[in-house]
Amino acid sequence: MEVHEASKHGVEHFIEKLKEQAVPQKAVTPFQDPIREFARASKVESLVRNWLTYPIEERRRLIKSNFNFVPRYTGDPATGRPGESDQDYQGRQMERWRALNVIIQEESRAQAGNRSPEVAIGALKLLFPEYEWKTPASKG
Repeated sequence: MEVHEASKHGVEHFIEKLKEQAVPQKAVTPFQDPIREFARASKVESLVRNWLTYPIEERRRLIKSNFNFVPRYTGDPATGRPGESDQDYQGRQMERWRALNVIIQEESRAQAGNRSPEVAIGALKLLFPEYEWKTPASKG
């Protein structure tokens, strides 16, 4: 198919105008702000966004009650509900893992008096449940 000379000139002119209007895309920046990064894909973002505004006792309770490992949903044949897909399960576990990481980081940033090492340690233990978290007996 051949383009006529008059229309070819018009098309080239139109392409040049589009190129002039083009805005260069912003380069992807590396992970910098954990809460902003977490907020992009999380359902529990509101819980960790203001983490340090909660009293320490409330933070301890939240770690114990809200972030425990949730096993995969296998489905219910009686009602016909299908089980959880691999992608949904991995996404849910990743969300939990991100929340625990943000909690540990926020606890480490807190000012003295509002910091709770017990909360950070509790979150760390939930991140690695397969590890045996017993302190060795002191020799002495």
